[in-house]
Amino acid sequence: MKNRFGAGTLFGVASMIVLAAGIVSSQESGQATPRAAMRGVFVTVSDVYRISLDPDAFTDPGNRTEILSKLEALAGNTGQLEAHGGGLDPSYDFMRRSLASDADEALKEFKDRNDVGARFIVNNITENCFMCHTTIPSPGTFEPGHEFLKSVDTRNLPPAGLANLQVASRQFSDALKTYEGIILSPDETAEDLATFNVFEKYLRVCLGPVNDARRPVRTLEQFAGRADMPEELKKDARAWIASLKALNLDAPAGQDLAAARRLVTEGMKNSTSRSDVSHLVDFIASITLAHRYLRTQPQSAVDIAEAYYLLGVADSYVSHSNWVSQTEYLLAQSIRTAPRSDVAKQSLAYLEQYMREEPVDARARPVPPQLQTNIQELRKLVAQ
Repeated sequence: MKNRFGAGTLFGVASMIVLAAGIVSSQESGQATPRAAMRGVFVTVSDVYRISLDPDAFTDPGNRTEILSKLEALAGNTGQLEAHGGGLDPSYDFMRRSLASDADEALKEFKDRNDVGARFIVNNITENCFMCHTTIPSPGTFEPGHEFLKSVDTRNLPPAGLANLQVASRQFSDALKTYEGIILSPDETAEDLATFNVFEKYLRVCLGPVNDARRPVRTLEQFAGRADMPEELKKDARAWIASLKALNLDAPAGQDLAAARRLVTEGMKNSTSRSDVSHLVDFIASITLAHRYLRTQPQSAVDIAEAYYLLGVADSYVSHSNWVSQTEYLLAQSIRTAPRSDVAKQSLAYLEQYMREEPVDARARPVPPQLQTNIQELRKLVAQ
């Protein structure tokens, strides 16, 4: 599995901060419980995140009361977000539930005096928020994220950590410049780039919120000319360039689902395995298009189920997470949305194969109960 720890963990909490802030309405309402919860998430995690960057400060008995108060508020607010959704469509349910579960777990560990464990969870709490964040269109200038980034001392962050934090703060232009600096730096080896999943994250930003398939072509063409690259990586880079040049992210209105279907179908057909990254561009683009389709609030249950199926398959090729993968959840949602459809049968077949090849006990930590997949239940739904 890909390693997402190390410098990459720094963006986890910040992703949740900005996910919360980025979709909050400016209108106040006494009934806006989800909005209030997201504002609470923003405030409490901002403070906890700053403290968590310093392990001595996080374990300092003098800070214990403050940290405990912030973690309790965080657990309460993410619980509200889980319950109400905050205006997000159901494809984001996994991230909302995972946020709530992680916040509860961090609070429990801290109350049990396991400060190291609590800090670890805080620094990894929303790894999947990166995926969520890069599927939400960019709002343009996002001043709260800019202010947040200014408040954090980033001088000692490695470039990959800084880029992730910039994405989390919705400073996409700055993040792309940082990622490109990493990719083109002679000081970064191919192994370094693979360790921090730089290509995946860079392409997610380009093809998601920035909606630009041309910019990464220039970067990858320069990268492909490096003399120190392993031949396999050079081959992958050329494949990504070809896919980017052929990609049309601005499909005609109403064609998003069909375009996502074509990309996933071709990607599956031409990939040797889920670890084959040669079609990384196609799968990332399909995620963008499927989410774009779901934002149109379609009425057909079968089409919605297909969008979940495409998201689940693409996720299995793109995101081999050491924290929690949402592949199973998305495929399960596909089945539950239209259980008697051919799409449900297709989702069940892929889910069964995936669960055989990606056993739960191989993951970094147990899957929270509310996110576990009941395969027997899903089989019964399809068989009815």
